[in-house]
Amino acid sequence: MTDNIEIIGIRSQEQSLYFQSDYVPLISFKNKAQKDEAENYIILEVCDFFTHILKLDIPVVQNQLAYPHIITNKDFTTKDIKYFYEFLFHDLGERETDGKLKVNIKWGITFDEECAPIQVAKRHVHPKTKKVQLEYLDSRIGRPRLPYRSHVPDLQYLPYRRYGTIDINGNPIFYYIYFTLQEILDAIKQIPT
Repeated sequence: MTDNIEIIGIRSQEQSLYFQSDYVPLISFKNKAQKDEAENYIILEVCDFFTHILKLDIPVVQNQLAYPHIITNKDFTTKDIKYFYEFLFHDLGERETDGKLKVNIKWGITFDEECAPIQVAKRHVHPKTKKVQLEYLDSRIGRPRLPYRSHVPDLQYLPYRRYGTIDINGNPIFYYIYFTLQEILDAIKQIPT
C-alpha cells in the first residue's frame, strides 16, 4: 500500500472523544442544507417506521439517541455498565399514573447490518396460485434485493426497513434503525443546486 493515497478520512482526536464506539463512522456533508436534508429524511423515515410498520406512538425527535452515542454489537463486551445507565436506562424508573413502568423507547440510526438483523416483511398472496409468500429485503449474495423506502412519488418502493433492538425482559427499549449511505445520498441529491 502507498502511504500517500487519501481515499477515506480519519476522525480527529477531538471528534473521537464524542463517539462511544470505535465502529461508528463519522458522516459529514459539504454544507448545512445537505445535513438538514439528510436529517429530515431520516426523521420522516423513522416516523413512518414507528407509525406505519411497528404501529407505535413515540415522540421520535425527543427519543433519538445522538449518533455519536450509538454502539455496535462489538461494543457490548467492552462497554462499562455506566454507558447503558447513562444513555439507555436513565429514565426506566419513571412510572405511569397507574404505577406501571413508563416505556421510553429510544432509537438511533445505524449503517451496520449486524445491528439490524430483523427484516420487515410484507405478506403477499400470489394472484393465480393464492399461495401466501413473504416478500422481504435479503442482503445475501444471489438473493433478490428490494429497494429501500423513498418519498419520491414516481418510484414505487416498498416500505421495507431493517432494524434491531435492545430488550429488557423481552421488551424493546431501544431500536437500531438501519439506513444505507445510498438512500442518504439520494435524499441530498434532491436539493436544487
